[in-house]
Amino acid sequence: MTRKLRSLALTVGILGSLGAAHAQAPEGCARHEARFAGLLGKAPDEVRAALQALPGISTVRMGGPTTPMTKDYRIDRATGLIENGVVTRITCG
Repeated sequence: MTRKLRSLALTVGILGSLGAAHAQAPEGCARHEARFAGLLGKAPDEVRAALQALPGISTVRMGGPTTPMTKDYRIDRATGLIENGVVTRITCG
């Protein structure tokens, strides 16, 4: 291997390891997404209480498919979709 190729391989290896070091676990609401499936089908008040108890979630909003809501993204917000009196979907943002 020539000196230039070794230097390039070393540079690529270092840059790759730096990228891996900067990869972080999800923050805020997103770190709890795996738990959301267990909350589906439950009453909105029960889901709201469960979501508010999770660290990283400071705002919980609930509404139906026609409820007006802002589309801005907030890392610390969870939104529950209510249909027929139960929560059918939970998203972050």
